[in-house]
Amino acid sequence: MSLSLGITLPQFSPDAHDLVAGARKAEDLGLDSIWVFDHMWPLSGKKVRPMLECWTSLAYVAEATRSITIGTLVTRSTLRHPALLAKMASTVGSIAPQRTIVGLGSGDAMSADENRAFGFAYFAGPDRIAQLRSSVRLLRAWFDGTTVDVGDEFHSVRELPVSPRPEIPPRIWMGGRSDPLIELAREYGDGWNAWGVDLDELASGIAKLAGSARPVEITWAGTLIIGADDADAGAQLGERDPAGYLVGGPQTVADRLGELEEAGVTHAVLTPLEWGDGRTLDLVGNRVAPLVRG
Repeated sequence: MSLSLGITLPQFSPDAHDLVAGARKAEDLGLDSIWVFDHMWPLSGKKVRPMLECWTSLAYVAEATRSITIGTLVTRSTLRHPALLAKMASTVGSIAPQRTIVGLGSGDAMSADENRAFGFAYFAGPDRIAQLRSSVRLLRAWFDGTTVDVGDEFHSVRELPVSPRPEIPPRIWMGGRSDPLIELAREYGDGWNAWGVDLDELASGIAKLAGSARPVEITWAGTLIIGADDADAGAQLGERDPAGYLVGGPQTVADRLGELEEAGVTHAVLTPLEWGDGRTLDLVGNRVAPLVRG
């Protein structure tokens, strides 16, 4: 198999050094990519639990690593003006050239309280996709051109020079599973990230990407519960619904990733349910990755 394999980093810490330690270990283990989320507080548990900010964390990770791909899964379009995001992504891309990916999405209903608590606008229904379209259109214009001139009800930027212009712009992955999101990936994206979808939904999304303006990489991400074997993983799953997770020992996880690759996925990102003491990373790097790579 030639599937690229990545893992999300432990942001639930008051110490960014933990994040970088995980990044360096993932790189040392030979994984292909490392990722950070874009949340101001955890989606579950106590809101006072530490949560490191996305792009400042990624800049630290960019400097601390040398070859591994880095990215956001996903940047929420409502948390930053897209012109600022373009500047931030270009800056990180200059630290980590040819290995920076901007995963971009709109957030969902679970983001509402978080946005309002931090004073950001929250959009629902069609406005959510319209705002995301405005953001990715400006980001694409920044990465592809020398001047940005974009105006709509959400953002207005007139004759803005792109400086410094990235020699090799970061790639854009659109993250989400709705039809309007897939259409944005088809129109503006370099990749589509399908979070947690099954094989049928994946095939449907791939079909909708046909005829895209540029090649669109098919990528997948999901929450991982892995153990030394299937029984160990099942014990960790407990009473949770297994439909929401990739669950199993290393061979079972590798087999599932193989099915995704056969369906058209070229890059899979695993999100440990619990980072813990690094056991999950060890299992992914030392046990799953060799099976995936044959």
